[in-house]
Amino acid sequence: MRTSGRWRRDAYLPEEQIGEGLEEGQLRRLLTSTIDTIEDNKTQIFDIYQNTRSEVDDARERLTELKQRVAETIARVDSLAAEEQEAKQRLAEVSRKFAEHTEDEIRSAYETVSIIQINLAIEREKEQTMRVERDKLEIRLRYLYNVVVRAEHMALSIGSVLSYLSTQVSGVLWKIEAVQKDKFVGARIIKATEEERYRISREIHDGPAQDLANVLFMTTITERLMDQDMAEAKNTLGELRDEIRKCLTSVRQIIFDMRPMALDDLGLPQAVEQLIRLFGERGKLRGTFSLEGAYYPLPKHVEIAIFRIVQEALNNVVHHAKTDKVRVRMHYTAQALTVLIADDGVGFDMNRVPEEKEEAEDALDMETQRRLRGRHFGVIGMEERAKIIGAAIQILSEPGKGTKVHLRVQNRMVEGA
Repeated sequence: MRTSGRWRRDAYLPEEQIGEGLEEGQLRRLLTSTIDTIEDNKTQIFDIYQNTRSEVDDARERLTELKQRVAETIARVDSLAAEEQEAKQRLAEVSRKFAEHTEDEIRSAYETVSIIQINLAIEREKEQTMRVERDKLEIRLRYLYNVVVRAEHMALSIGSVLSYLSTQVSGVLWKIEAVQKDKFVGARIIKATEEERYRISREIHDGPAQDLANVLFMTTITERLMDQDMAEAKNTLGELRDEIRKCLTSVRQIIFDMRPMALDDLGLPQAVEQLIRLFGERGKLRGTFSLEGAYYPLPKHVEIAIFRIVQEALNNVVHHAKTDKVRVRMHYTAQALTVLIADDGVGFDMNRVPEEKEEAEDALDMETQRRLRGRHFGVIGMEERAKIIGAAIQILSEPGKGTKVHLRVQNRMVEGA
């Protein structure tokens, strides 16, 4: 047998809303775009770091080579300066003993001094140029080193941010989805509240209000009959008493639907059994009830939600199952309470519930709209109530094979339930 159903588990209370604003898809795209942008910037910064690091290595190599050349040039300058002193001394000696030296010796002494001075000037110019280049290179190297340090620090910082965002974004998106679901649940609760108010107003209008109008009319008739026919007046008073009793029954029924007193006075199982009996008294259902295990109280809002789920399931049987037979079983264990509501009606295709909502919107006749919307909202209403109290609900149905509603509520007082 093919069945379809879903289990849902949630906490007793919904999580706090984390804010208003962008839709989930927009925020998802915004977060993804932000992470991508940061990732691109990290890549660019890493490229800058790598390029600057390479430039630093090249600058260090050039600086080392330049310092070596400066040292060699300084050595040549010192050597040429010493040679210049010797050559000048030689020239001075030749000049003092001019008559003792030949013209070639005198010319050679002058040329030697001149050549040494020219070479010395060239080397000193080279030394000065290389010193300036060395100083500039050292300044450039210090700047590049600072860029490397900053780029490395920024890359590490952005990496930490990306790591944090990557681990947190899924949680953020999950919370966004939870908020969207909570908003939907809130809207459904408001809609359900308005529908309940409308139902109560119609029941009061069609029931007690009409009965009271009849009572008022019969009171007027009785008042006139008392002066003319006392026996007929007494009969009318009897009918009036029946009308008042009927009105009282209707009022009590509305009060029970709004808040079953049996929940407070007798407990959940007796309240459910009384609900089934009332459906039977109205001629709508022939239901059976069974209780297994020892009853223990659950939080009041949990028991009310369970009662409403059973009530909604019974209403669905009345309006959609095309059968008057239903059975309700409640089973208490130390770990959990399980509730089964089963009928042998026509059933329905669970996979078509969302489609039927759209069909209801397009349906031309009001009866079709009420039937399809009622089934759709009935299923959703039970699932939403189960979600609010943290219960697990499974609705199983198949055309021609009836419907079963399984509800499981953990006993939170038991450790590890």
